Amino acid sequence: MTVTKEKNGDVLNVAISGELDIKTAPQLKAELEGQLDDVMEVHFDLKDCPYTSSAGLRVILGAYQVLEEKDGRMVLKNVNDVFMDILSETGFTDFLDIE
Repeated sequence: MTVTKEKNGDVLNVAISGELDIKTAPQLKAELEGQLDDVMEVHFDLKDCPYTSSAGLRVILGAYQVLEEKDGRMVLKNVNDVFMDILSETGFTDFLDIE
């Protein structure tokens, strides 16, 4: 998995390429450490991320909770059908902004 980050003011854009699973979730968590302190929005571009496991969902949820505590916003972009099914089945579509 490859994680590309770009910060524009108080928005952090994070592009994930490759599967987000038990092996790669710790890498994403490490990439986000300290990055959420001074941003109000995080946009995850999942165009090249075909799949996530529960480990990946935990990292996404953790980032969401950090942002929610400071009235921030998280957006998931370019979500494919498989990823969307996982988000729907786990209830993440009830609280995440998905574009």
